[in-house]
Amino acid sequence: MPEIKVNVKFAQKQIKKWKETEKRAEHVFDRMKLRGIGVNEIIEAVQCGAKLLEKDGKIIAVHRWYKIVYREFKLNGIRKIYPITVYAKLT
Repeated sequence: MPEIKVNVKFAQKQIKKWKETEKRAEHVFDRMKLRGIGVNEIIEAVQCGAKLLEKDGKIIAVHRWYKIVYREFKLNGIRKIYPITVYAKLT
């Protein structure tokens, strides 16, 4: 299984057609703090959660009581996870 790295910090990079923004990094970090979700829970959701693929390439991982919306890229055998938002499941 490839190693998983989660990037919640802002890095001024353009990956494919998706440009990371400082606002996205602040948003996801705030949502993680608000819901008490850390990087380990994101990795667990990516590995074990049910996945939904959106038309624009976003992936939604549903795990336990929360959902993670993220983009994933594979670089040099490492799965790079870029969370977009984190929220609690309502049902």
